[in-house]
Amino acid sequence: MTLLDKVALVTGGARRLGREIALALAREGCDVVLHYRDSREEADALASEIRALGRQAWCVCGDFSNVYEPAVTMKTAWELAGWVDILVNNASAYSHDSLADVSVERMQELWRVNTLAPMMLARTMAELAAASEILPAGYCGKVVNVLDRSVAKPAAEFGAYWLSKKSLEAFTKAAALEFAPRFAVNAVAPGPVLPPADADLAEPAGPSPLAIRPLPADVAAAVVYLAGTSAVTGQTIYVDSGQHLL
Repeated sequence: MTLLDKVALVTGGARRLGREIALALAREGCDVVLHYRDSREEADALASEIRALGRQAWCVCGDFSNVYEPAVTMKTAWELAGWVDILVNNASAYSHDSLADVSVERMQELWRVNTLAPMMLARTMAELAAASEILPAGYCGKVVNVLDRSVAKPAAEFGAYWLSKKSLEAFTKAAALEFAPRFAVNAVAPGPVLPPADADLAEPAGPSPLAIRPLPADVAAAVVYLAGTSAVTGQTIYVDSGQHLL
């Protein structure tokens, strides 16, 4: 399926991996809605870069720790662009806390941002599509959830974060069944593509069968594939040089 003239909403799209995904989709012909929380300047700059590629771009602010913001964000994106063909749930909160140590407040924030927000964005997208009278012929919505390669096995050292991403993995499969045939729902699970924003840039990637550190462009390529394919749903692509196998 060509991505020309499709509309993509990329959450957390202003910086880091989200930026790479947004640019990759724009280069494939998508118009892009960039969601951000605090990175207004980066979002505006990226929108200008996307427009320079000949595509449309819009910016939408939303704090997903507020349980009502995801639905508002999707509705705003829909109003700005006319509709949304592709939802990339990239926005994420990270915490290096075990299940024994994490506070209730932090656990709730991880759940709201990493699990509930993607669920509400996808559900609102499906509701808007069902009610729309102007969708292009042959509309088939695509949802791509950004997980973490750690979902392959328990990770006690950051169990609270792991559990929120593991729940999103489960939602990917459940939504793939429930939203079919109008939507395909898949996921990508990056490995050590980038260290956490507050971590040492020299953080070691750890061993992997392919012995290379995957690049943001590798993850973006997987997202583009899932956004464009017609017969894949309920799947997770690991972009981690095989690290999840160890």
